[in-house]
Amino acid sequence: MKNIIKLLFAILFFQLAEAQNKMEKISALSPIDTTEAFRSALFSKGKLILGVQAGYTHGNLRGGEITYTFADSQTKPLNSFHGGLTLHARVGKNFWLKHELMINQRGAGVNLTDSINDNYASKMQMLYLDVYPISPTLYFKGFQLYAAPYVSALVNANIMRKDLNGNFFRDNTIFGAPGNNESSEKYLQKIDFGICFGAEYKFLFGAFIGARYTHGLADIFQYANSYTFQDVKTDSIKIYNQALMISVGYYFERK
Repeated sequence: MKNIIKLLFAILFFQLAEAQNKMEKISALSPIDTTEAFRSALFSKGKLILGVQAGYTHGNLRGGEITYTFADSQTKPLNSFHGGLTLHARVGKNFWLKHELMINQRGAGVNLTDSINDNYASKMQMLYLDVYPISPTLYFKGFQLYAAPYVSALVNANIMRKDLNGNFFRDNTIFGAPGNNESSEKYLQKIDFGICFGAEYKFLFGAFIGARYTHGLADIFQYANSYTFQDVKTDSIKIYNQALMISVGYYFERK
């Protein structure tokens, strides 16, 4: 494993050195020629590639304090969707930079309880706007390997609850509102962030297929100073997002 990591860093260093050498050649030109050379290098055929993608998200929750918020520690994966845009910048022959923006639904199956319906199975759904600002990518003959941070903005959320008659309804108060008191009802943070690891294969005709794993690092539940004296929990609720994503898409590459 150490040898593989050393090899990846060696390839990355070589590609950065190659890019630096090209920039030094450009900087030796006059200001007008430099601008034209930079524009030509960046926007020439194949340097920037725009694509679209969509696919399947296999989301779940992790953390040692799931029982604090829900009825027990058992959660089930939530099968949902994602879709968005991807942009590649070819820095070198085998080194790319990937930038992505997508809408993504995460969540999990959870158990709830109340004084009327006792313990019952439910599910929590969260709709996020995901941004992968910059993903260093190693490229070789259609194959891509990348790792990067991500940040997500919560757009909407709900959890399935039962009413007095035992009928399910979507409760949107878990999304949070200015008047929420988290001592009685926990609600969700509006920002999530974490890391992702992925692989992708691009076919010659422009289509691609890929998979990635996202690992959240931010507590997704809000918890400020509104707890009561009877509440034994006085710090952050350690529950995090995680997901496996399978994508298919197409790159609009000039031939």
